[in-house]
Amino acid sequence: SYLKDNYMKVNISPKGTTTSQSVILANQTLTDLESNKKGYIIVSTGLKANEEKSYDLRIWMDSSVTTEQGLNKNWSGKIVIVSSASEEPAPAPKGWYEAGSGTLLASLRNSNTLKTPITTPGAAISTADEALLASAEDDYGTSYYFRGAVKNNYVEFANKCWRIVRVGGDGSVKLILHNDNTAKAANPCAAANNSASAAFARYSDTTYTSKFNANYNDNAYVGFKYGTVGSSTYEATHANTNNSTILTNLETWYTNNLKTYADAIADTVWCNDKTATDKSYDPWGWNPNGLGYGTNTTFYGATQRLVGTSGSAGGTGPSLKCNGELSKINSKVGLITADELAYAGYAYAQNNTTTYLQENATNTYWFSLSPSYFDGSDAIVWGVYGSNGYFGNYRVYSTGGVRPSISLKSTTNVTGEGTSSSPFIINM
Repeated sequence: SYLKDNYMKVNISPKGTTTSQSVILANQTLTDLESNKKGYIIVSTGLKANEEKSYDLRIWMDSSVTTEQGLNKNWSGKIVIVSSASEEPAPAPKGWYEAGSGTLLASLRNSNTLKTPITTPGAAISTADEALLASAEDDYGTSYYFRGAVKNNYVEFANKCWRIVRVGGDGSVKLILHNDNTAKAANPCAAANNSASAAFARYSDTTYTSKFNANYNDNAYVGFKYGTVGSSTYEATHANTNNSTILTNLETWYTNNLKTYADAIADTVWCNDKTATDKSYDPWGWNPNGLGYGTNTTFYGATQRLVGTSGSAGGTGPSLKCNGELSKINSKVGLITADELAYAGYAYAQNNTTTYLQENATNTYWFSLSPSYFDGSDAIVWGVYGSNGYFGNYRVYSTGGVRPSISLKSTTNVTGEGTSSSPFIINM
């Protein structure tokens, strides 16, 4: 007699590794083969011209099989490689096409089709019926981002609910908090557990709002990390020496909630774009000099990308590439950028209540990572006014919601479908 396929486990990984998830054979997708036979799809990949790939195949009896189920029984199988010629696949994040069954990348790949945005990111808000995965370049290659009223990007991790913002060019998956789940609900992504402030981090008891920086009267204070206040040079002003108020609070929350999950969280370069625009960019007639230190009136990069020269939405367009070494900050936890907010569906000085980032974040405004400008007296950063989804500029000494972002490693394994009722659940 023969062993059933649901007793057998299989792992196909790149040669010399065991990086792919091991799966029960009978749980895999069936496909038609020749002579009216069917086979299980274990791995799907692509080959470019003159490219070769090698894999190690391991098959064994699952440890849950009882003696009665397995004694004196045989199992046999055939390895079949099915190929078809096609055009060069679309550029994708690292590992997108190679990701094995059960990984977060494979789950995203299998449940989404890459599309072109209906509306122009940065120039217009996403529409109520716009819900898609689109692409843009980042510092590592091609990134895939979610835009609009998306309903299949929920992730349960560390007993909290998150939304997927984008897949980075390096294959890491950037998340933003959706429900801090202080009530310890079994499914923190379920709509029944929503509230107007659930997406904000309780970093001190029930406190979930914070100043971006307590001080404001110097260009330095647009920084997530900043340098010497009162300096007469750009470099000293924006050196990554001191933590901002909001970064300090984020790190406290991370230590209290996520530190034990650090192995799944990628080390991320957060882009606090502190590049100053030249004085020719002047959308509101302020006569900036672009020096970026002291109390010099200065616009910063994100504003030029998201605000046109006439002062309305548009600009040169959002970007996922980070400008300037002083803009790059290494941390396990951060905030998403104004550019990422524009890709998600917001546009300067317009309201958007239908993008996925509005859910659970409507009772206060909340900060992004991106500097906007220093107007001669106050440091200003980008953010979202929760109740109506207004995308604009907020003084750093104002008190806004703390909405953490993290990135998961590309090899993360999951179950689930990505919906609020069946979120992608991270397997540790």
